[in-house]
Amino acid sequence: MKKVREKTDVALFVAGVFKMAILHLTAFLLFITNYLRFNHISTFIANKNIQSAASPSPVVLPDDLITKIFSFLPVKSLLRFRCLSKYWKTLISRPDFVKLHLQRSGTRNPLFILITHRVKHVPEDSLYGSDEECEHSVVPYPIRSLLDNPSFTLFDDPYYHVRDKGCSDIVGSCNGLILLAGCFLDSWNGNQDDNYWLRVWNPATRTTSQTFGYFNDFSNSPSQEFGFAFGCDNSTGIYKVVTSRVCSYEGTTEVRVLNLGSDVWRNIESFPVIPLHLEFGGLSIYGSVYLCGTLNWMAINHMDSYFWYSRDHKDITVEQFVIVSLNFGTETYNLYPMPHGFDEVPPREPMVGLLGGCLCFSYSYKETDFVIWKMKKFGVEDSWFQFLKISYQQLQIDHNFSVDWRKEYFELVPLLLSEDGDTLVLKSNEENQAILYNWRHNRVQRTKVIVSRTITDNSTSDHVFWKDAKDFVESLVPIF
Repeated sequence: MKKVREKTDVALFVAGVFKMAILHLTAFLLFITNYLRFNHISTFIANKNIQSAASPSPVVLPDDLITKIFSFLPVKSLLRFRCLSKYWKTLISRPDFVKLHLQRSGTRNPLFILITHRVKHVPEDSLYGSDEECEHSVVPYPIRSLLDNPSFTLFDDPYYHVRDKGCSDIVGSCNGLILLAGCFLDSWNGNQDDNYWLRVWNPATRTTSQTFGYFNDFSNSPSQEFGFAFGCDNSTGIYKVVTSRVCSYEGTTEVRVLNLGSDVWRNIESFPVIPLHLEFGGLSIYGSVYLCGTLNWMAINHMDSYFWYSRDHKDITVEQFVIVSLNFGTETYNLYPMPHGFDEVPPREPMVGLLGGCLCFSYSYKETDFVIWKMKKFGVEDSWFQFLKISYQQLQIDHNFSVDWRKEYFELVPLLLSEDGDTLVLKSNEENQAILYNWRHNRVQRTKVIVSRTITDNSTSDHVFWKDAKDFVESLVPIF
C-alpha cells in the first residue's frame, strides 16, 4: 500500500511540474511570437524603403504545437489570447479545438459548483407577519482549494446571481454550461397555471442565451411532480432539455424533449419505472445525474404507483431496485440492476451520484455503516465494485438510530472525490457544513464556509446548499 501511495504522489508531482512547464512555455511562446511578428514587420518596412530584393522569412510555430499548448490553458487566458490575433481567435473558436479543450479541462484544475442561498425576510401585513425573498448564486470553486483550506469566506459576486439573469432555479450543468429556469405561478378559478422558461449560461465565457423553451404546466394536482434535466447527445453534440410530469398515485408519466436551438417540445416514450425520489423538490428531475450522454436515477421496479418509502419499504425486495438510464441520443431507456453485494433493503432510499467520473450508488447499511458502490465501466453490470464501507463512528456522526423517525429521516450524500481518490466530500442532512473524509489516513474534517454579505442585517440569512455541490468544468462551449 505504501508503494502504491508513493507512486501516486510521484505521478501527481510530475503532473504538476508538467502543467507549470506548459504555462511557462506558453508565456515564452507568446513573447517570441509577438517579438517575431514585430521584428518581421519592422524588417519588411525597412527592406521596402530601400527597395531590397531579399525579404526575410517569418518564423512560424507549428499549428499542432500551438493547439496542444492552448488546449491546456484556462478559459480566461484563452479569451485574452483570442483578442491578440485573428488567427488565434479562429483557432480557439474552432469546434474541434473546443472539444479538445473540454476533454482536458477536467484534469487541469477540477472544479465544483457551490450553490448559495440568501433569504431576506420582508415585513408584510399577513397572517405570518413577513414574506421571504430568495436569491441563489452559482459559484465555480476549485476542489483542491476546498481540500487545502476547508474554512474560508465565499465573497459575494453579483455576476453569479441567478435572479439577475431573469431566472429563479438551477436545473443542472453539462460540459461547462448551466441550465437555468424561471417560473411564474398564476392562480385562476382555483387552478394553478405554472409558466416556465429556460436560459443557458456559460460562467467561464460570461455568455448567457436568450430565454427559450417556454412551457406551460397547467396541472393543479398535488400528486403530480414536475421537473427538468439537462444533458448532451455525445453522438451529435446536440444539447437537450428533458421535462417530465409524474402523476404519482396513478403511476403515469409524460416526458418531453427540447433540442437547444429549436423551440419545439417533442413527446418521447414514458418512464418505464416511476422514479424513487419524487419528494426532492425544486425543478431538477428526481435526484438524477448526467453521465456519458445519459440521465440516470433510482427507481423501484414492479410498483404500480408511488409510495412513501419510509412507511412501505418492508414490502419490497432488493431485486426490485434499478437504475433507470435515459440515452440522450436514442431517447430510449436502459435498466441496470444493483450490484450482487446489495443484499439488504436500507432504511432510507439509496441514491445515485457521480464520484471520480463514475456512476455510484450509496446507502445506509445495518444502521452502522455507509456503503458506496462504483460502476467502473458505465453500462457494464459486472463492473460494479464496492468502493467504500465507512462506519458512522469513523465519520464522527453520532446518530441515534433507535428512534424510528430519525432512522428514516437521516441522509448522507457523497458529493465529490479528490483527484487522488483519497478524500471524499459528503453531506449529512443533520449538519450545515460538509464532511471531508480521507479514507486512506482515516482523517475527518468539517468545512466552515461562510457566505459574505454586502449589507449585514438581521433580516437576511446566507448559507451553502452543500447537497447540490456537483463536479464542474470550465469550457469554451458556445451558447447556441
